Amino acid sequence: MMLHRRFLGILVGLTAVVAAFGQGAFSFKINEVVVSNTDGLIDEYGERTGWIEIANTSWGTNNLRSCYLTTNREALNKGLSVPERVKLMSLIPKGDERTNLTAQQRIVFFADGQTNLGTLHTNFTLKEGEENFIALFDGNGKTLLDSITVPPLAENQSYARVYDSESETYVWVVLDANEVTPGAPNVGQGKVQDKVAEFKEKDPYGVAMSIMAMGVVFGCLLALYVFFRLFGYMVALFSKMARVRAIRALHDQADKAAVMAKQGLETKGVDMKVYMAVIAMALRDYEEDVHDVESNVLTYHTEEHSEWNAKGYTMREWPE
Repeated sequence: MMLHRRFLGILVGLTAVVAAFGQGAFSFKINEVVVSNTDGLIDEYGERTGWIEIANTSWGTNNLRSCYLTTNREALNKGLSVPERVKLMSLIPKGDERTNLTAQQRIVFFADGQTNLGTLHTNFTLKEGEENFIALFDGNGKTLLDSITVPPLAENQSYARVYDSESETYVWVVLDANEVTPGAPNVGQGKVQDKVAEFKEKDPYGVAMSIMAMGVVFGCLLALYVFFRLFGYMVALFSKMARVRAIRALHDQADKAAVMAKQGLETKGVDMKVYMAVIAMALRDYEEDVHDVESNVLTYHTEEHSEWNAKGYTMREWPE
């Protein structure tokens, strides 16, 4: 029985961990893409190439390691096995701390077809002047996390995911070269980032957030204090009322005992109920005149005694 419970606990724990990892993976979004980079971001080697920005849209830390990027639409074919699909994609290697993204952090991958240059380089390139399909897959090689089709772009333009304050949703727009923001929040064309990200930008050290959090905590503690004070007061009130009722009951019993004792003295120890019943019967006899009528004459009759009941026969004889 204990083994079954332990196994069930392990199973539940693994399920929760898998669910947590799954939820974290879905927080990764393709955020901005530059196809033709002639005068923009450079890589570790000073080279310019097309790039893809991935954003961690959650407020927790998630690792992008072991996920896949691809520009091959064939990877969407559900009939493919995992090994077949993996061959069509570019693996994001493990072991690089840069893939461990904190809340709202972004990372840029260079689409230069040279994975030998490091973690941030893919095995594919982007086609200039054409549409480019880009997909991000989970580390299991079959779960699609995000995908986008980038329209033909001019040199140094980007296709970016930005927040539309009017519709309160994210939309994709083409940004000019002076609006491109690799590794930073996307802005431009009247679009602004969401309110949470804006708040974090205005409060980079989290002072206001800490004050708000402490206010919420202290507010909850105050509410709990008031609740338990009222609860304790009500419990004490009900307890006091119960004690008063008990004392009153004892007083009533004492009064009844005193009355019964007094009545017992007046009735010479006869029970009061019996005493009242006798008086009632006497009154009834007197009022209804139901007593016996007697002549006040006593009459004595003599009876013959047989040998069976004669006293002389029952007396012991004296010896002669």
